[in-house]
Amino acid sequence: MKALAGFRNAMKPYRLLSRTSTVSNAFAQALAPSDVFDEARLIAAFSALGLVNGSILNCAYCDKVATSVDHLNPLVVDKKFSGWGHVFGNLVPACGDCNQSKGGKPWREFVHKSELGVERIQKLEDYEKQAPRPVSQAELESLYPHLLDAYERLRNLSEELFRAAQSVANEIQKLEGQRKAG
Repeated sequence: MKALAGFRNAMKPYRLLSRTSTVSNAFAQALAPSDVFDEARLIAAFSALGLVNGSILNCAYCDKVATSVDHLNPLVVDKKFSGWGHVFGNLVPACGDCNQSKGGKPWREFVHKSELGVERIQKLEDYEKQAPRPVSQAELESLYPHLLDAYERLRNLSEELFRAAQSVANEIQKLEGQRKAG
């Protein structure tokens, strides 16, 4: 039954190790620049993109009703902060399907495989120019080597803690299985 499809993933055992990308993302987000929320500026920018439909925002990629916010350019590339942030020029409304299928890809790579029109692509390129020049983690490392070294060691330690916690959770699950069986 198709209605039960979402339960397949929901009923799988949770694994902390599958969340290391969440750790990388959290560490990247902490470095990412962010703009102050400015409703008028967002409405103007999204109107110029043709995404405002009354009080509804449409998806920047497919024009369906937007249900989420997407970063045109990802915050994380190869477990490192990309330099992009939570800023005008990098945040757009997106529907859940597009946001999910785009994942961590840059928007140009995603729309290359879609049927997004040339006009929308040009508007997204113009909108993207509003973002400050990205300063990547590698650039930050050259500016603040000791701080970024410490930051990276803490990120790695966080992943090691996830691995250790998963090992303990596995042992608890094993012991609970034995207790229930017998």
